[in-house]
Amino acid sequence: MYTTNLVSPQPEAFISVKKNRVKLYENKNHYLKSKTNFEIELFNPTSNDVLAKIWLNNKLISASGIIVKAGQRVYLERYLDTPEKFQFNTYEVDDVAETQAARNTNGLVKVSFFREKMINNLWLSSGTTYTQFPSSTLTYTTNTAGIDCFPNIVGGLPVGTITTTAFNSKSVITDSVASVETGRVGKGKKSNQDFKQAKGDFEDWSWSSFEYQLLPESLKPLETKDIRAYCGECGIRIRKSSWKFCPNCGEAL
Repeated sequence: MYTTNLVSPQPEAFISVKKNRVKLYENKNHYLKSKTNFEIELFNPTSNDVLAKIWLNNKLISASGIIVKAGQRVYLERYLDTPEKFQFNTYEVDDVAETQAARNTNGLVKVSFFREKMINNLWLSSGTTYTQFPSSTLTYTTNTAGIDCFPNIVGGLPVGTITTTAFNSKSVITDSVASVETGRVGKGKKSNQDFKQAKGDFEDWSWSSFEYQLLPESLKPLETKDIRAYCGECGIRIRKSSWKFCPNCGEAL
């Protein structure tokens, strides 16, 4: 007797550079050099369209979403509302508890997928079209990758008030604090990737989500291949683990 386990396919998201996936380490970490442009690879193996929404540095980048068509793979390289590429940039901060919360969300990339709504088991033939963006503000063109984009829904943002507190610098005593490198996703050079306007009606609750964290290469854990051995007698580098004796001085290894 044979049994078959049927697993429903779900959309997936990956981090890639020049359309090559970046190695994934423990805790879903990726390690990148500063000023690295990257893509978010979106793949929909299902037979229906899905909507993808994206968070960078733990913040939703837009009210817009990307429609990934059935069976489509998309390498998204830019922000939705502005044509700048995704870029990872590093900088140093004090390695203290006060900066830990900020570092925890730095470089955090999240992608959530939403299914198209069904009514009575029939797919909706049309849905809501978001047209609140003035047509004169943004031009939609069809891109070769076939990416569809919901226009952004513009809303006013409150302007905060910055206050400062004076203090006597002579009374402040600071110790030498170690620094640590961290990194955030920002905007790089202009991207030539374009979108076209689309319509659809998708569920409010995410179907599946993927979360990764981009970190500086300086924090990457050492692997066995990265560890170099040297002769304790003459200091020459031991290039093969099979060597029993130093080829330079003959010292037993």
